[in-house]
Amino acid sequence: MADQNFQTIDLAMIRENSPNPTCDIKFTFLDETTGLTSELPAHKLILAFGSEVFMRQFFGNFPEEKDTIPIEDSSVQVFRIFLDILYNKKISLEAFDFQLLADLYYLAEKYHQECLKDSIVKEVSARKIVSGNLLEVAKLAETNSHLAQFSSSLFNICFVFLRESDQETILDIFDNEEVEEENSRTLHRLMAGAKRSRPNPPDICKNCQHKPCLDGKELTKFNFVTGAYVSRKFGAKQDTRKTLKIDGDDDVEYTIVWADGRVTNTSDKFSKLS
Repeated sequence: MADQNFQTIDLAMIRENSPNPTCDIKFTFLDETTGLTSELPAHKLILAFGSEVFMRQFFGNFPEEKDTIPIEDSSVQVFRIFLDILYNKKISLEAFDFQLLADLYYLAEKYHQECLKDSIVKEVSARKIVSGNLLEVAKLAETNSHLAQFSSSLFNICFVFLRESDQETILDIFDNEEVEEENSRTLHRLMAGAKRSRPNPPDICKNCQHKPCLDGKELTKFNFVTGAYVSRKFGAKQDTRKTLKIDGDDDVEYTIVWADGRVTNTSDKFSKLS
């Protein structure tokens, strides 16, 4: 039987099921409700390769000497997922609710995991919320305002929902939520934010009324706009004229302002927009 290739070894499985004797660090978690302590073993070297924070902690100028580290700012559930990610275990962010994503983003921020942060923001931004969890998501965004990108992504999907909702849906949200000062403030901040974040309309050419501008394109009955300035070329000569109306399918009526100040009306074939 051939020796097992190192690249095929499931290190995450070993960490979870056979931690001894290779694991050399242990994270502990105290459940304040039950008083019970949970442990997660790991390998310093793998953690150090996965995070520069762990690299400094375990192999820096003043390396951590203890082999047990209490974790007070994360649950054992979220920290286990974070370790799985560092161990290259396949994780689906789609399966996590917003609160778990918030807790995971906090750890990614703490341990300088920029790729994980970007993935979480991308996952949040791709989600659609419903009226039933609008307030919950907004409050989570407010609570995590110190995690700027994550908080912003939560607010943005709230704003999208409000911009896409009709007035009746929005009024139902206000009617169905418990009337209390905190909820009222949050909902009104959402409405104001949705209004401020409304996308700007695209820049439309003031002459041809199109985006992108039709400068140089042939004037047709399909892109005709009354009052647009167009150019008409006669051999080596060219004039600028203002459209008035289409007469039938082929002729266009124009106003021409000549160099000497004369103003005349004429009817001609389609010209070029300028």
